[in-house]
Amino acid sequence: MRILLRGVPPVLRDVLNEAAARQPTIELVDGGNVSPDAHETAEAEIVIAITADPHEPSAARDLMCASHATRVAMLTPAGRELVIWDFASHPISAVDLPTSELLDVVCRGVRPA
Repeated sequence: MRILLRGVPPVLRDVLNEAAARQPTIELVDGGNVSPDAHETAEAEIVIAITADPHEPSAARDLMCASHATRVAMLTPAGRELVIWDFASHPISAVDLPTSELLDVVCRGVRPA
């Protein structure tokens, strides 16, 4: 499963890399620090993006379309609030989720391509 990281700070990226190393089916791809509304991005099943407002559906939709992802996880810069968007259901919101559990929650129910 390919996960694109957009604007993820180095400390959080390190935690995600450690979690991904324990799950051989996960490949993390650095999407850089470009804005969530960028029109060109690498393809991935999931995008994890940092944004000031994770409840903004248009930013999530734009990322899904640009990356062909089935799910976008929008995370606030402080990492306190997470909103998971996909095409099939209403957004799922979580607050104060332990960083060590972030990949498990984001990947739950997504099948690798």
